[in-house]
Amino acid sequence: MILTQTAAHMLHHTPLERVKNFLNSRSKTTVERHQIIVYLLHSAIVVIVIAMQLMGLGGSQEVMPQAMSIVHLTACLTALTLFFARRVSAPMALSVVALVSQVTIVCRFIYFSHVRPDHFLQLIILNQMVSLMAVVLLVMCFVRYTPSVVAAISLVAYGSVTAYLKEPALWKLFGFFLGVEFLLCVLGELLRRNVQHVQTENVYLHHRETALMRAVRLNEQEIEAYLCMSSNNRPLPEDTDRLFAMLKPTSQRNLINAVRLHLKNHLTDDDSLARHLPTLTKSEVDVCNLILQGKKRGEICRLLDKTEKNVDVVRTHVRKKLNVPTDQDLQKFLFNLLIEKEYLNKGERK
Repeated sequence: MILTQTAAHMLHHTPLERVKNFLNSRSKTTVERHQIIVYLLHSAIVVIVIAMQLMGLGGSQEVMPQAMSIVHLTACLTALTLFFARRVSAPMALSVVALVSQVTIVCRFIYFSHVRPDHFLQLIILNQMVSLMAVVLLVMCFVRYTPSVVAAISLVAYGSVTAYLKEPALWKLFGFFLGVEFLLCVLGELLRRNVQHVQTENVYLHHRETALMRAVRLNEQEIEAYLCMSSNNRPLPEDTDRLFAMLKPTSQRNLINAVRLHLKNHLTDDDSLARHLPTLTKSEVDVCNLILQGKKRGEICRLLDKTEKNVDVVRTHVRKKLNVPTDQDLQKFLFNLLIEKEYLNKGERK
């Protein structure tokens, strides 16, 4: 039953989704996905071109060149099979096929230079273009060493055939192939190193990000919520609700405790209260300070050596001066007022 549901689910996937799923299952990074795409593109080109040649739709129809094409095609399909069986990676499979291809091209060069069939010069140039294309694809796949090896074999073979045949047309193109393949190999190595450097940096950044998440015990969504709130000088109640909705209960408690600790350490001393609440008297500041610390009326009386009636009168004066509604908790009001005044002053100083 489960297998049937899985098969039905797969049938509903579009071809593009299937390709994405395949690439994701065979690779861990963007670079690896890119290498697989380049390799599969190379394999498709090889199969199509050689199939057309074997059907008589292009290329040399001589027995020896066609035999070399069959060897090339066999190597391509074998490497493709090993790749799908997870025996070799895409860069390794591409490297093997490119080297086998270059060997077959050398054999064609020897055959063309001795037998000299019709249009043999064009066939030599065409095969050299195939070598050039192989170097391009190897560079695109970020393969190390193999592009230089393939380029060296192709240039030596092409140069030897050109010297043997003494054809001016071939000599004119030798400089072009030499310059292009040399440039491709140099740029390819620089590109490969840059990609490797970027990968190393990404891994390092990922490790740092993971370590940071573990240190602060937050996920990416929670950190984003903190940053959004911290960049807003005048958050609305909806912004605060959205922040706490994005946080886990543990993070909510930690945030509230941190704010309370900050207020206790920085906002509830006499100087801070007098600075933020200049309309209050010294006696009223003392009472507000103890209220912010969570002291009850009896504790405030003992600490300030006042009667309960005196403390109640002071609280009433504080409510009137600060316009605190009678139905609102005075401690909560003072907390919110101090937070607002403290961070508004910081924003103005900036």
